[in-house]
Amino acid sequence: MKRFAITSTLAGMLLVLGTGCLKDKGFENGQYGLNVSDIKAVAFPNANKSPQGFGLNSQATTQVVNGLLAITLETSGVADADITVNLSNTTGTTTAGDIKSYNDASGENVQIFPSSLYTLPASVTIAAGQKFVEFPITFSNTTSLNPNLKYGVGITIASASNGYQVAANMKNMILVFSVKNKYDARYNLTGYHNRVPYTFPYQTEMHLVTTGPSNVIFWWPEVGGVGHPIGIGPGNSMSWYGSTVAPQINFDPATDLVASVIGTDPAGPPITMFTGAGSRLSKYDPATKHITVDWNYNGNPLRAFFDDMDYLGPR
Repeated sequence: MKRFAITSTLAGMLLVLGTGCLKDKGFENGQYGLNVSDIKAVAFPNANKSPQGFGLNSQATTQVVNGLLAITLETSGVADADITVNLSNTTGTTTAGDIKSYNDASGENVQIFPSSLYTLPASVTIAAGQKFVEFPITFSNTTSLNPNLKYGVGITIASASNGYQVAANMKNMILVFSVKNKYDARYNLTGYHNRVPYTFPYQTEMHLVTTGPSNVIFWWPEVGGVGHPIGIGPGNSMSWYGSTVAPQINFDPATDLVASVIGTDPAGPPITMFTGAGSRLSKYDPATKHITVDWNYNGNPLRAFFDDMDYLGPR
C-alpha cells in the first residue's frame, strides 16, 4: 500500500555571497554570519500537542499504557553514554499545580487524577546509542472513575545527566484521561474525499480513541498515530495530509447524533462537520454500532470527507 505525505511545494532561496579573495575577520571569528551550535538537550517531543487525551478501560486490574510518553534528545546524533532523565509529577491539587493552571487557562474542568491509582517513573534512561526512550504510565484500578469526567496528570522533565539541558519550552506534558466511551472501538472505515484529484475511495481499519465522555479521535494504525486517509489512486492506494489533520468526533450522548467535528492540532486547518450539498445525517447507530460522519476542513465544501465506519470490535 503506497503512502506519502502530500505537502505544499516550498520554494528554496539561494543566498549568494560575493567575498572575492578578501578575508572577513568578523565572519571568521563568529561575530556575524550563520553559526550552528549543537546544544545538548532533552525534551518531550509531543509537548506542543499537550494536553493529550486517552481512554482507559473501567477495570480493577492493572492497565499499562504505552505510547503516550517519550523523551527525545534535541541534538544531532545519539547518546554516547546512558543519560538519566529525572521526572517530576506536577499534577498538583485543586488549588495549585499544572491541572489547576490548565483549567484556569482553558475553562475546562479536568479533575485531579487520584495519585493512589497510577504510577509514573521517577526517572528514565536514554541508553547509549539511542535517540529517545518511551515509558509507561501504570493504572491499578479505574472502576471508581466517573465516566462523565476527565482526569488529569501533569509531568515535567526536572533534569538530565551528562551535561544535557532541559528544553524549557518542551519540558511539560499534561495527560487527560477518561473511561472509554461506547464509541471507542476498531472500525472498518470506508469513504471518499471530494477534493480533485484525491477522490478515489479508501478502505482501512480505523481506531476511534476516547478523548472525553462522548468524544473520539481518529487514530490510524497504518501510520501509527492520529490522522485520516485520502484515496489517491485505484486499488485502494492511500495517502494522508499528515498528523495535523486529526479530526475528533463529538457526539451528543442523549441522541447519538454527531454534535460537531473539530481539529485537535493547533497547527492544522479548521475542521467542522460538513452539512453542505450531498451531506448525510452524521450519527452513531447503537443497534449496529455503525457510524456515519461527514466533515470538511477550512470551511470548504470541496474539501469534504464522507465516512462510514463498521464496527469490528473493542480496541
